[in-house]
Amino acid sequence: MTQSITNGKVVREGHAWALLDVLCYVILTVLVWGVSAFRRGLWQDDVQALGLAFVRSHPWQAMFLPDASPLRRLTLLPSALANATAYPIEVLQILSAATWLAMGLLAGWIVGLLLPGRRLTRFIVVCLTLTATSDFQTASMVPLAYNLAAASLLAAVGCALLWLAEGRVAALVGSAVLLAVSVCTMDVALPAVPFAAILFIWLSGWRLTRSLLTLLAAWAAVMIPVAIIEWSFLHNAFGYAAVAMIPMSWQAWAHRTMSLWLENFAPWRWSFARPDWYQRPPAVLSAASMAIGSLAAVVVFLLGIRRKRDDGGSSGGPSLVALFALMALAANAAYAGIQLSELHYRTHVLSRVWASAAIGILAGWVFEFRPRLRLAGWVVLVAFVFFGTWGGMERQDFFLASWQGHQRELSSILNAAPSIHPGTQVILRSSNTAGRYLATEADYLTTFWLRMLYDRPELRAFRVSPDRESGCRSISSGVECWRKGRVDCVAKKCATTFFRYEDLVVMDYDNDSGTYHLVRSLSGDPFALGHEADAARYRPEDHIIHQPWTVRQQRLLLVR
Repeated sequence: MTQSITNGKVVREGHAWALLDVLCYVILTVLVWGVSAFRRGLWQDDVQALGLAFVRSHPWQAMFLPDASPLRRLTLLPSALANATAYPIEVLQILSAATWLAMGLLAGWIVGLLLPGRRLTRFIVVCLTLTATSDFQTASMVPLAYNLAAASLLAAVGCALLWLAEGRVAALVGSAVLLAVSVCTMDVALPAVPFAAILFIWLSGWRLTRSLLTLLAAWAAVMIPVAIIEWSFLHNAFGYAAVAMIPMSWQAWAHRTMSLWLENFAPWRWSFARPDWYQRPPAVLSAASMAIGSLAAVVVFLLGIRRKRDDGGSSGGPSLVALFALMALAANAAYAGIQLSELHYRTHVLSRVWASAAIGILAGWVFEFRPRLRLAGWVVLVAFVFFGTWGGMERQDFFLASWQGHQRELSSILNAAPSIHPGTQVILRSSNTAGRYLATEADYLTTFWLRMLYDRPELRAFRVSPDRESGCRSISSGVECWRKGRVDCVAKKCATTFFRYEDLVVMDYDNDSGTYHLVRSLSGDPFALGHEADAARYRPEDHIIHQPWTVRQQRLLLVR
């Protein structure tokens, strides 16, 4: 009886500490991601995902059409789910934060499977992963599909380890399915797969056991067709890869790879040395609030490590540190030649996880075998948590400040034209925006924003800007427009985008106010040059419906 009571008390205490750990992880996630989540709207390519899901919503099978890559068939599902609700932005924020949290928990799960009994090491790895904010898009919804693919890979690795350790068939099947989900969402898993195979072989004692061969066969069944498709995609001279990948010498590629890899281990840079893509808007969150949030994260972390220790020896710890460090290097190398990698844009989706695992395991090994270095180890870990949290709050500030400008810009469009008749076409124009990044910056962003705001998936829209090297010229029946890099082609009678005067609404952007205003007449306007009489058919008020904003418009722009 006494033994039963004692065991029950131990179980209850274990559950209590597990709940406290979960609370710690949630607090870190909120600090890094969610302080301003429900005030931050769409930014850059997240409007493309939501807009494309909106356009493809009927029939639903269209959601599974390939995106930029033939493998990306599941990328729109999160956006489709958000679109099906009355609160699409909030749902995307919740999904993004939940995925971020899941990646930390899955990283800890993998380390726990590899090093059983190391509760302290596992806790450190989870906290480091949750505060690893090296990527430019931390706290943005843009990488949601990337993070989901990364989380699926981590779950696939965890299930594979369960299969090797316990022989659970469900774990084997789940591992293969999760791997397929990962590579059919985004391709972030590809650089990690060879290292995962090495890990499985090492754990099997470098012997081809039945369990190992079965696991490798299951993964090969997924990866062989994926490799064939990816090879064809990467070598297609006319596809997205040809545009996304920047030609560079191997020396430049190696230098950028090392720069990206070292970024994983320099948390102070995540807070104070971010590369800028465009002119940074004025800060919304104060430095004091970021400091307070970062100190709170450190306190939560230090409270969480109380009464935690690693049981048993650390056999294999140094080898795992080396393996995870190499996996981080490979993940960075795969993205070093991609556009905007110099901004750390999408470059650290997985490398930050592997780097956190390497640092956490190394710290656990130091605490056990190098007691003289314990203080230095704790200082390093606290620095990672402190600066990583500051980096997450810095990203929240950046995207919140950008959104406030976007919100003002997009609201001005609806103020000028709350709704439009079917068949209406819209052109947005601006002069040089002097480094400012607009919600309607690119032509495709303009199209998706206007289609969603006006609830018209067929709407034709265009963005004219000298910044984007796009333009239009008048012809007898309307205006013909060309996109970036097409002006020379237009002179040779290449295909253009045509807009009739009778169907057109034009708005101009004002740099001083950050808003669009309606162009009520084309008299004396460049769009009427040489065809003034024809341009008199431009009557935008005939196409505008003046009414209160719809609930959908309010929710998309987070206007209460």
